Amino acid sequence: IRGGADVLVLCEVLDTDLTPHPSNTRAELRSVVERFGAQEPVFGIEQEYTFFRGSRPLGFPENGFPAAQGGYYCGVGADEIFGREIVEAHLAHCLAAGLGICGINAEVMPGQWEFQVGPLSPLEVSDQLWVARWLLYRTAEDFG
Repeated sequence: IRGGADVLVLCEVLDTDLTPHPSNTRAELRSVVERFGAQEPVFGIEQEYTFFRGSRPLGFPENGFPAAQGGYYCGVGADEIFGREIVEAHLAHCLAAGLGICGINAEVMPGQWEFQVGPLSPLEVSDQLWVARWLLYRTAEDFG
């Protein structure tokens, strides 16, 4: 996001005695990977999300609802796709950060999108998903 020599850091949460905090599900995953890592599992994860303007999804008319499903899914055109500029900026930030993001697409409702991360090992895909989520949140901030 800042460019240059800046880096993003994902930290694991530990208690003061350096044991995993109860909310640290990454530590649980690491123990599973240690048990089954020889099988070399890989995962791809889809993250769906919806942009809102106020209390309404982006692209919804002020009164009522949008047209029925149809052209929104993987669509094009200003009358069917809302938020693409945020999605494209997010993709650029993920790629610049070296994340294994492998796709983006509009979903079935105005303002609804998804991105895909992977295929990667369990810890890599999980860590990268969290960083990609943070980047999405931070990128959207720039667009109000």
